[in-house]
Amino acid sequence: MTGVTGSTRRPLDPSHPDFTELTALEADLLLAVGGQGLLEEKLRSFFRSAIDEVIDTARSGRFFFSDLEKTEKTYLGTKFEILLRDWLQVPRGLRLDLLIGGREVDVKSTTVGHGWMIPPEAIDQFCILLRVNEHDAKCAVGLVRARAEYLSAGDNRDAKKTITAANRAHIWWLVQDFTYTRNFWSIVSAEDRHEIMAMKGGTQRLATLFERYQEIAISRVQIAAVAQQDDFMKRIRRNGGARDLLAPKGIAILYSETDRALMHQLGLRFGFREFLSVHSKSNDHYRILKAAGHID
Repeated sequence: MTGVTGSTRRPLDPSHPDFTELTALEADLLLAVGGQGLLEEKLRSFFRSAIDEVIDTARSGRFFFSDLEKTEKTYLGTKFEILLRDWLQVPRGLRLDLLIGGREVDVKSTTVGHGWMIPPEAIDQFCILLRVNEHDAKCAVGLVRARAEYLSAGDNRDAKKTITAANRAHIWWLVQDFTYTRNFWSIVSAEDRHEIMAMKGGTQRLATLFERYQEIAISRVQIAAVAQQDDFMKRIRRNGGARDLLAPKGIAILYSETDRALMHQLGLRFGFREFLSVHSKSNDHYRILKAAGHID
């Protein structure tokens, strides 16, 4: 199956010894998510939100993954696990990270290459494998039963092993090379970043950002960082917010949690809890946005 963003689902061959069990695990996981379409939509913001929360621009003054300390990059694996559990609305297992459809499942992630570290308690158990490439904003999600024969012979000091290159063929991929929401600050020029962040007032900063960078998804975490105020949503709304400044210019600020159907109608690409601005491209778009009260 090819997703709308060019991702590829690659299940195992029916003759594979793990086929039946991984088929059932994928079905239970997709049921929890709401289907392959919602899986892909949510993935666009899943990694972005997690990484942005750890970067913590509002309090740290940092903007990029490369700004993180080594310990923070290591912590990202835990962050992914926590957010995934909340996303799927499943409990922790007794021994492993998640309990999905009555089976224990561990969550393993890597931000470089294929280096998933499998601990002793996860050997011969089910694992969800996450791979994130922040430089290219690409990710992959796979399922595997981490059989001992799939793993490297050598242990590291924590007795963890890795899936060998030859045995990556045993991974059932839900998505590969999937494009998630890029770090907004990697798109913004350094000059614009300094100018926007130096402006007085969260409303003006947000209005300038949305006017200059349209149809680009921006995480809720980053919006809070730009607003630099606890009530950052007030700085976007009508009645004194950025929408009041942009609506007369025909620019709408849309939010996935309240405008999802409209955003789909306009053919926009976004994830959950993401904002983007859009200028009407046609009379139809103008009528749609005006009828929804987003532009004047």
